[in-house]
Amino acid sequence: MKDKSICAQVLEFLASRQVKDGETVEYGWFIFNAIVKNEQLDLQTLDFEKMASYTTDFTAVEKIHAQQMAVLAEEKRNSCWCALWHSATISRSYTPGHQSAFLHRMTEKEDNDSGWRVGVIDDPLDVNDPENLHLQSLYELTIYDHRLAPYWLLPVGYHVYLNDMNTVVLEP
Repeated sequence: MKDKSICAQVLEFLASRQVKDGETVEYGWFIFNAIVKNEQLDLQTLDFEKMASYTTDFTAVEKIHAQQMAVLAEEKRNSCWCALWHSATISRSYTPGHQSAFLHRMTEKEDNDSGWRVGVIDDPLDVNDPENLHLQSLYELTIYDHRLAPYWLLPVGYHVYLNDMNTVVLEP
C-alpha cells in the first residue's frame, strides 16, 4: 500500500480538531494554511518558489517530503526535528548553488536555531569571526537552493557535501 500524501496526512490530523479559516498549521517540517469554506477543510502549502507564497499545488511539498523520508530511510535514522522557520548559521562565502557547499548539523534544535551550519569547503573567510556568518531560515535556504531540502531532518553530527558531480552524506 502506498503511503498517504502529506496533504492527506495533514487533513487526517486536523479532522478531529477545530480549525479556523486562515489558520496556520505546522505539521512535520512544513507549514500549511487552512481553508474552511462551507464547513469543508482544505489546505494551501508554501510553493517554495518565493517567500510567503501559498498554493493548492502540493507538488513541491510532496517532493521535499519524499526526499527527506528517502534520505532518512537510506541512513536508517529517525528524524531530528526542526521546522522550515528555524534558522541555520551560514558562512558569507556560501551562495545558493555553490559548487562546493556543505551542511553540518552541529546541535539539536534549540529555540529558533536548527543546529545546521551551511558553508563552503576551504572557506576563504574565518568562520570563527561572527562578522563572516549570518542566520537564515531553512525555508529561505530551501527556496534559493533546492539541493538542501532533503537533508534538514538528519540527526546531529551529519555532514552533507554538495558539489557539481555528486552529493556525499557522512554519518557521525
